[in-house]
Amino acid sequence: MLRKIFALILCGGLCGVLSLDRLSAKSAQDNTLKLDVNLVNVFTTVTNPRGEFVTGLSRDDFRIFEDDVEQKISIFEKDDQVESAFGVLIDNSGSMIDILPIMKTGVLDFAQKARRTDEFFVMTFGTRAQVMLETHQPVRNLDAAFRTLQAQGICVLFDALIQGMTKVSKSDQERKALIVFTDGNDNGSKAGFGAVSLAAQRSSVLLYFVPIGPRVHIDQTTVESLAKLSGGRVIYLEKTDPIRPAMESIRTDLAKQYYLGYYAPVRPGVHHIRVEAPGRDVRIRAKTGYVAS
Repeated sequence: MLRKIFALILCGGLCGVLSLDRLSAKSAQDNTLKLDVNLVNVFTTVTNPRGEFVTGLSRDDFRIFEDDVEQKISIFEKDDQVESAFGVLIDNSGSMIDILPIMKTGVLDFAQKARRTDEFFVMTFGTRAQVMLETHQPVRNLDAAFRTLQAQGICVLFDALIQGMTKVSKSDQERKALIVFTDGNDNGSKAGFGAVSLAAQRSSVLLYFVPIGPRVHIDQTTVESLAKLSGGRVIYLEKTDPIRPAMESIRTDLAKQYYLGYYAPVRPGVHHIRVEAPGRDVRIRAKTGYVAS
């Protein structure tokens, strides 16, 4: 009788060990799978030839390619109630001396009328980048800071972009963006254009540039290329144009985006992305690639 009991205990122990071994093996396999694939997030804006947002599309309406190879869309969302996080970057270098008052008035007006659910910060950059208003701080703090803000010195646009992308990336919101008021001329950053491009491809932050004034004074190559790379856009304004409608259009832009996600093998280097909506006369704006390490 004792031998039978001992045999049962031994068998039970061995079965438990085998079960634990199987669980450990399965866990290790799951971890390996997680490490071998990368979730690529792509936020896509779709408009018709008149520039109007196209809504109501489904997962089946899209095709997405990485390095010209079609990918399976594993995640699809189109909730226009999803909140966004964004930073507002203001160029206060010497070249902005006649534009800065316009920018301060416009941004302050937007901040005062912003929704309570908005999550945004304000940063200025001239000789150095500095935060003027943190998320959820009272707008009166920004008003007070703007009173002493002057246009002077060099422009560290690239350093500010990297700092801004790093800051907004810490938000828990899915949609992240930077709205940048600048003429695009950098003459003082430690980082170069290549470093900013790399940072933009590694993050999921969309870059929206709002240059104000004559285009002859604007580095269109810089702002256009960075906006396109990230999936954002450029809104050119004249000195007489109001700023708030431009910022509201960007907020609407973020709300109307489709979120596409796919899993791709982890392969270091730059990978190109292309999004299509076959059979539809639409314009699609999305980031053009990403960097895996």
